[in-house]
Order: sequence, then structure tokens, then C-alpha cells
Amino acid sequence: MFDITLKIDERMPVWPGDPRPVQAWLQRIDRGDPVDVSQWTLGSHTGTHVDAPSHFIAGAPDLEALGPEPFVGPCRVIELERLGLSTVTSERVLIKTRAEADGLSPRIAARLVAAGVRLVGVDALSIEPLEAVVAGAPTHRTLLAGGVVILEGLELDAVPPGDYFLVALPLRLQHSEASPVRAILLQPVHGRL
Repeated sequence: MFDITLKIDERMPVWPGDPRPVQAWLQRIDRGDPVDVSQWTLGSHTGTHVDAPSHFIAGAPDLEALGPEPFVGPCRVIELERLGLSTVTSERVLIKTRAEADGLSPRIAARLVAAGVRLVGVDALSIEPLEAVVAGAPTHRTLLAGGVVILEGLELDAVPPGDYFLVALPLRLQHSEASPVRAILLQPVHGRL
């Protein structure tokens, strides 16, 4: 099993303009309270998270409308430089970008939509760089308009390319465009889980 989730703490990188995660302790055993209880404040795009179509498209499905199905199932991990239509044989594709500054192009996004992909994930805070988002977010819009959910902020360094079973469930936040997830990859054993 590979845990491909970024750790959430107050010093982690966040997208420009997003709130930093903050943990406040409401009760502490070492202060005489009967239990430890903390309160977290964080944005819906913190760390490893999913973007629903409603993130960029008015009236598009939010996370609740999508249900859990896109986030659980067979998955292929691919290196960006080896991404070709022949390598896309799964409805879920995680791309090792090696922190390439350009991210995924709208052209690659359109090819993934045409290939029937339902979920695309990357090992960067965003599937496209800040400049592209400011200029209209063409990669996000192409994927989300094509019914493809986006999984961002993955930790894929230790994961070899290949076939896996993905579990990356968002919180069941109502009317939300995004949610942090705990993402894991399970390796098939002899072709089976």
C-alpha cells in the first residue's frame, strides 16, 4: 500500500491566496482536561484534495452530486513524459509530473477526456501553473467540463508507474467544490486485490 497524501500542518505550502491550515487546541489532557480536542481551520483545496466540476463551472456538479464512485477503483500511474493515449487504459490516471512548471496542457486534458478518463491526479498543488489559472484555467475547464474530476497535491515520488487500486474519498461536505482527501494506492497481488 502507498499513502500518497500530503501531510497537513501549519507550515505546508498552500496555493497563493488560500488560507494556511491552523490547529487550535480546545482541550488538552496536559492542561487538566479529560481529553485532547482540537479544531482545524483549512481551505477546501488544502494539501491532497479533489476539485469537482463546480470549482470552475457554474451549475456543474459539486462533490455530493458526484458520489464516491469516481474516487475509488482501478488506477494507472504514468510519468508525464511517457503519457500517450496507449498508456491510458484506466478511468483513473495519476500523473507523475516531476514538478514540471507547465503542468498538464489543455491538449493533454482534451486527450484524457476523449479517452474516457473520469479522474486525473497530479503530484503538484495544481494541475496547471498559477499563470494558466489566472489566464482562465484552460486545463481545469477542459477536464471539468468533460466530466473529469481532478485530484491534486499527490505524493507520488515513491510510487513506480503501473496499475493500482485507488481510494481517495473526499469528505462529504455539502455544496462543496473541493475537499481534502486521504489517498492511498493498493497494489494488486497476482492481478487481484
